[in-house]
Amino acid sequence: MKTKLYLALFCVAFFWGTTFLGIRIGVETIPPFILAGIRNFISGSLIFLFLLVQKKLEPITPRQFLRAFILSILMIVIANGLTTYSEKYISSGLASLISTLSPFFVLILNLALGNEKASFKTSIGIFLGMFGIFLIYQNSIADLLNPDYRNGVFAILLAVISWSVGTIITKKGSANSMTMLMNVSVQMLIAGVLLTAFQLYLTPTISTENWSIQSIFAMIYLALFGSVVGYVAYSYLISQMSSTKVSVLSYVNVVVALFLGWLVLDEPITNRIVLATLFIISGVLIVNYKKSN
Repeated sequence: MKTKLYLALFCVAFFWGTTFLGIRIGVETIPPFILAGIRNFISGSLIFLFLLVQKKLEPITPRQFLRAFILSILMIVIANGLTTYSEKYISSGLASLISTLSPFFVLILNLALGNEKASFKTSIGIFLGMFGIFLIYQNSIADLLNPDYRNGVFAILLAVISWSVGTIITKKGSANSMTMLMNVSVQMLIAGVLLTAFQLYLTPTISTENWSIQSIFAMIYLALFGSVVGYVAYSYLISQMSSTKVSVLSYVNVVVALFLGWLVLDEPITNRIVLATLFIISGVLIVNYKKSN
């Protein structure tokens, strides 16, 4: 059980960190909502085929479908769709920075709903993580004043809020839901159809001739590792840990995004970034640390 849990933690922390770069490359030539739509339709179809081959498909009640539909709207159509849209206007680094607000929204919502009690340990962990983010981006916060970034920043803020609400709903009332893989597959298929339809509504004539090989490969990578591996791992973690603790993994995503920027885009790794990384990882460890009996 612990091995599966640690593997899921790694998949969410690492692969979702890589998706910010993947999205940025994808939207260079592919319209954002159709990128998100095709990505999720491919992922949902792969999981559906796996369940079909394994003979693990199950009947869906109207109530289960409604729940999957609501979560699909919140966590994929709005959250993933707007995150993809935002990276047409802001950098992948800034997108990953804003995504770290998710633990705050999740914690505040959980406290307001009485799902969790405020603890000194959780507060310290989140503070350390956010201080690390502040150190990394202290010199680039002024970019938020750039008019070219405003659409992107507003879009990803809505995405983070929607994701946080969806995370709470996923954790609450999961007893009557479908099995994890069936649930994820249905959500992705719904989102794939809705996102693609929305992009076709915005731009009825879409030419694939301008889609670059890099963007197409990025879309395939996002489908396999961002959606199938990442989202399945996230859904598993939500069933095993509190939503606040799982959401704190977004801090690690930023670290991964930064190191990818260094590896792929040749961005320098400074002493400030190393120090910030230590703060972020310390925050994650403090929040998730549990004394053994």
